[in-house]
Amino acid sequence: MSDKHSSEFKIKVAKEAASESQKVIQSIASKYEVTEEEVLRWASKYSDQDTELASTYSDQGSVEDVDISTEDDELVSGISQGVMSDNLNYNKLIFWSTVGTSLVIIFVIAMVFFSQFSLFEAQKEASLRVTYSDFTDLRAEQEQELNSFGVVDLEEGIYRIPIDSAISKIAID
Repeated sequence: MSDKHSSEFKIKVAKEAASESQKVIQSIASKYEVTEEEVLRWASKYSDQDTELASTYSDQGSVEDVDISTEDDELVSGISQGVMSDNLNYNKLIFWSTVGTSLVIIFVIAMVFFSQFSLFEAQKEASLRVTYSDFTDLRAEQEQELNSFGVVDLEEGIYRIPIDSAISKIAID
């Protein structure tokens, strides 16, 4: 790589970069309300660490396959399958599943019995109301028939008279 720029040119570019850097540092310091010295110190510290990390990785070159051995069979199984096994307590799982299912079944049966009971009571109440109203109507019809004149059979000449009139007629005769 040939060096075609003069020293004066290099100094000029460096000064301009430094002045621009100074403006950036000032804006960062004011943005986070810290001093410019703290920004420079932190930037220097972490850029040195980044350089060390970068040189460490660049020394390694390309990525290599690594063999790792362990005596933990569970770890080997987890790595090969991509997941670690769960240590479930199947006894508790089955117990609580059974309890939950039983409670749901008991609840459903109770709801069925409640609905049947409610339906039975509603039908009973409705039948009592219908029976009472039918009975009242029948009684009113009978009262009307007993207390009124009417024809029972016209061809035979059978007539109906009020019961009070019939009793009075029998008592007079």
